[in-house]
Amino acid sequence: MSHYSDIFVMVPVSGPRCAPHRSNAFTSAYLQQLNSVSQYECSSQIVETIERNYLGTIEIAYLDDEYNSQNIEWIPGQCFLTYQKMTGLGVFQLLLPSFQKDPSQVGDIVSSQHLKIRTGSHDFSLQDFLKLQQKLDICGKVRVLYCSSLKQKNTKELEYLLAGETANSEHIDFKLENSEIQRQAKNDLSVYDFYELYASSCSLVYYFDGFSDSFEENIEDEALLIFICELAILRNAAIARINNQIVEELMQNSDISAKQTLKLQVEFGKTAILWENNVYHYENVQILSDRISNAFGTDELFAKYQRNNAHIDQIASLKSGIAAELEGKVLNALAFILSIAELVQIINGVKNWWSEAMLPYALSIGSASTLLLLVVALLRRRRKKRSH
Repeated sequence: MSHYSDIFVMVPVSGPRCAPHRSNAFTSAYLQQLNSVSQYECSSQIVETIERNYLGTIEIAYLDDEYNSQNIEWIPGQCFLTYQKMTGLGVFQLLLPSFQKDPSQVGDIVSSQHLKIRTGSHDFSLQDFLKLQQKLDICGKVRVLYCSSLKQKNTKELEYLLAGETANSEHIDFKLENSEIQRQAKNDLSVYDFYELYASSCSLVYYFDGFSDSFEENIEDEALLIFICELAILRNAAIARINNQIVEELMQNSDISAKQTLKLQVEFGKTAILWENNVYHYENVQILSDRISNAFGTDELFAKYQRNNAHIDQIASLKSGIAAELEGKVLNALAFILSIAELVQIINGVKNWWSEAMLPYALSIGSASTLLLLVVALLRRRRKKRSH
């Protein structure tokens, strides 16, 4: 099933902005086309928050599905980063242009987390390469976009691409048979007649007329879909990051404070621009974007965030209620003791009588009142600190 394909491995990331490498004619043309398409198709409010940089050339290990380190072929690839400075989120993109081997094997390597990257004399896993070389953390699900000629479309290969599995296994003799994958392979998401597009939660497969063995000739037809994928992945990365932060906060500190909750919400609020409705100029492009987001499970991710958020809100509310109840009990006790002290003074005034024997009791009442006032003050101070 080997034929020419342009393959894009897209990784949601979070972290600081990476220092760009010097572009060459090839990478400059690619970045220029992406920037041009995004400016033409999308709201300037979003486009102006995004920058793209070239991060250099690497090699990836092309392995069979036995992942045998003795049987590796190293294939060159180009690295790019689409980055949103205000949120610290990005899409790391590994481009394999004019790829001539089995594309389904790349999907299998990504799905099984066996993607190895070589830079210089050092080999890394994808996670270690991003962390150690780029200071970036993976923040969500990795997606693969496959672009190929409509003439090369093969239904069985398409199913394997959507499943993220190799179509040419070295160690299993059974075949893929999945009704959901088969449904996805029949569900063309295209909004124009010159191409076909199929999607799953891990893959996009794009067949179009005029696909060339030369990547430079394909950029114009591929750029819009790449940009739509970038925005969809950025949105999912925003949700994945806040979900991870909530879970980590609860695991490390089940006694989460209102201040910590507010901090999480403020950080998520920075991504609000990604959630604007109808960010594309043309309705057809917006429809295509919505279909891709649906395939990537954005709504399900957001529902998970809402559940997590409701949970921490409930914890903060219960904490506040418990503290208020305790403080109320102390105040009631203090009011009772003060009322007794006042009654004693009234009786003394009426009888105009004071005995040295009563003095210790009065002093005790006064001391108790002062002590309770101090307790209330300390409780309020502690409550204020814990809420922060």
